[in-house]
Amino acid sequence: MKANSSLRVGKDAVTDFLARLNTLSAAIVKSAEANAVKENRKTIMANDIKEAMTTVTGSTSDLPFLFKQIEKLNAKDTADLAALISTWVEAH
Repeated sequence: MKANSSLRVGKDAVTDFLARLNTLSAAIVKSAEANAVKENRKTIMANDIKEAMTTVTGSTSDLPFLFKQIEKLNAKDTADLAALISTWVEAH
């Protein structure tokens, strides 16, 4: 953290960050392992990690995945999202 920031970094921030990274990495490895097993492989490949990152973090530019996330919204949140999209469309 210190190498990538011009600010001082508190010891508690480093400890918390490392704990979160460990939790995240464990979840990614488990998901990547599941991908490999699903494809009848005994080796985790780079693509398994890539897919696992998307699965675990929800970060993706895949439109079908994004739409599935939108489908989970309740009516009010869907209306709020529609308003945000309308505002963005008008601005662009």
